Amino acid sequence: MPTVGRYRAAPVGTEKRERQKANRALKQQEIEKQASRRSTTRKVLIGVGAVAGVFLLAWIASNFVGEDDPATPTEVVVPTDTVGPTVSVAPTTPADGTEG
Repeated sequence: MPTVGRYRAAPVGTEKRERQKANRALKQQEIEKQASRRSTTRKVLIGVGAVAGVFLLAWIASNFVGEDDPATPTEVVVPTDTVGPTVSVAPTTPADGTEG
């Protein structure tokens, strides 16, 4: 094996050291999975909260904003002297044999 200075070019670790590296890598992967899961959960909760907030604001606006004053009349009364002549139309009946 070629040597570089005092050390070998590719040091070989012991079995214990290799197990430690593998365990550390697994632990790091688990930490990253948990962080990703927390991030996803947080984003979903924020989205649900935002949608609920929009519905809440819409409900509040529909129930409390722009209510009509009960003292104002809701019907429009048209004086009869300004209305033109009334036209009555006789009801029509279907001809015999054309029903149904």
